[in-house]
Amino acid sequence: MNWISTLLTIVAISFLSLPISLALGETEMEMIARGRYIATAIQGCGCHTREKPDGSKDENWHYAGSPNPAPPAGPPANAGWSSPRWKKIYARNITPDRETGIGNWTEADFIRSMKTGLTPDGRVLDAQMPWDAFQKITDRDLKSLWAYLKTIKPIKNTPPERIPAEHK
Repeated sequence: MNWISTLLTIVAISFLSLPISLALGETEMEMIARGRYIATAIQGCGCHTREKPDGSKDENWHYAGSPNPAPPAGPPANAGWSSPRWKKIYARNITPDRETGIGNWTEADFIRSMKTGLTPDGRVLDAQMPWDAFQKITDRDLKSLWAYLKTIKPIKNTPPERIPAEHK
């Protein structure tokens, strides 16, 4: 009887050490579809896609951040946001481009950034990025969102730097 309980304990521990997606039986494609659904449903990432003059999203720049140079006026995804701390804040590139996007991040980096507001290089996410709302999202959902973001086309684009409020 003792060997049965030992075997069951080993099986249980092995099951608990599996990634959540495997434990739930989700395939990679199901995780990607779930991530796409989350990104679309909460419009979570829409700010990172610049807009055309007619107000529609420019899918040629899907999640690539604000244009550089940014126009002096227009929708925030193009021209930036203002806040008490910043004269202008620009949406960052969240495509998997390794030079200008989040292509060098790991899944753990992404989840930590969404939960703490700190990027892997120590930059604090801007106030316009609702990272504090992402604290309430499950790790499973964040892993799905990450899986989706890794599938989009890498786009080389370095958005403009933030401009502090006291800048003239």
